[in-house]
Amino acid sequence: MDKKSLYEKAEKAFNQAFEAAKMSVKTVSEKAGEAAQITRLLIEKAALEHRVTKKFAQLGSRVYDVARQESPALDFEEATLKNLLREIAEIESELSRVESALEKEERGKKTLNP
Repeated sequence: MDKKSLYEKAEKAFNQAFEAAKMSVKTVSEKAGEAAQITRLLIEKAALEHRVTKKFAQLGSRVYDVARQESPALDFEEATLKNLLREIAEIESELSRVESALEKEERGKKTLNP
């Protein structure tokens, strides 16, 4: 075997190894990106759940304050209650969006990794 054919074989093997390494890096990068996106959504979901819990506590506190008064007529047109109910609805809407995105990401992950 002459030096030229040995060099060509070595170059071909090196190129194949390089292409395989590039594909591996691409796959690892994609997997890491998917994991990062899912983690981001999980953190966002937890933060929204915490916010809505705090709003429910504020709402409950306000209802309790009104109930303790001598005339416990709860007025849902009261600005404080209206604002709390609106904020809760907004947070729940955002939470629903995040849960849908998370479900979509997890479904996509399952189809890639059966």
